[in-house]
Amino acid sequence: MRTAWPSFGLLPVVEPRQKPKTAGGGSDSLVALGSALLYGVTAISMNFVNKATLMHFPYSATILLCQMVTGIVVVLGLKRLQVVDIRPLEMSKCIDLLPLVLLYNGNAGGALMSLRRVPVPVYSTVKRLTPMIVLGVKTVVNRKLPNPRVLTAVVMVAAGCVVAGFGDLSFDAAGYTIAFASAFFQATYLLLVEHTGAEKGVGSAELLLYNSVLSLPFLLALVVLNGEVYKAREAFWEATRDAPAFPVLLFACSGAGCLLNYSIFLCTMNTSALTTTIVGVLKGVLSTVLGFFLLGGVKFSWMNVIGIGMNTVGGVVYTVAKYRQKQQAKVKKGKG
Repeated sequence: MRTAWPSFGLLPVVEPRQKPKTAGGGSDSLVALGSALLYGVTAISMNFVNKATLMHFPYSATILLCQMVTGIVVVLGLKRLQVVDIRPLEMSKCIDLLPLVLLYNGNAGGALMSLRRVPVPVYSTVKRLTPMIVLGVKTVVNRKLPNPRVLTAVVMVAAGCVVAGFGDLSFDAAGYTIAFASAFFQATYLLLVEHTGAEKGVGSAELLLYNSVLSLPFLLALVVLNGEVYKAREAFWEATRDAPAFPVLLFACSGAGCLLNYSIFLCTMNTSALTTTIVGVLKGVLSTVLGFFLLGGVKFSWMNVIGIGMNTVGGVVYTVAKYRQKQQAKVKKGKG
């Protein structure tokens, strides 16, 4: 299974050794339901956990550094428990993966910076442009328009983003720009992986380790240069005084990436790609709805609501259209 990069631009999936499925129908159904619920709840919680953390501790580079350290600890811990097999890091592979690591950090760092400035629904609206950017580049390169349903979805997503921006009563130009930059970095990452195949021959757990280790020098330099290293400690204790549960929140934020991607893997393994896709669509819709009311919510404006609604519906239509397109391609390949 290849690396999944959800809207937040998270850490790669850590795959356990797959266990054989049991013959018990009832228990299998419960496992499938539990896996789908775990993915849905974790995915919906992700942006809100990040947003809540940033409201108390507005240092995105430091949070990203914590995520990288957590990634290393998780992988080495799983290796120690013999859950995953990790080969020694290779210099040639480090060089190959370095551009992807930089793009990942641009995506994840931009996502955190944007969430600090804009509500969750606005962030989700702009981030839905990621597959549209990928599709746009492929359309230009291949000189071929996508099918009508996909094209309609793209127009809805892009138009919804514009309408939402015009109707945003608390419009933050920097927040929108950073969110778009995050989407651009993520789209570039996906295109680069597809074009170069740099991830080939690297397991998911190894990819997580490479990503975390290679990110550390850049993030350490960044927190020194932007002054976060001098402010983070005091800010941490201040946030803990204001909210005693803040250390737990920061820990959850640091480890949520691994949990989310692991839950995606479990959902796909115990259910199906279709179920995972449907849960992904539903979590996007629910996150947007909840974002109107939680953690500051969104200042009400009909234009803003209509724009976010258009964007969300466009995202659902796009996901369904691409899934059907993929299934049709499999059928044709099978017949061939």
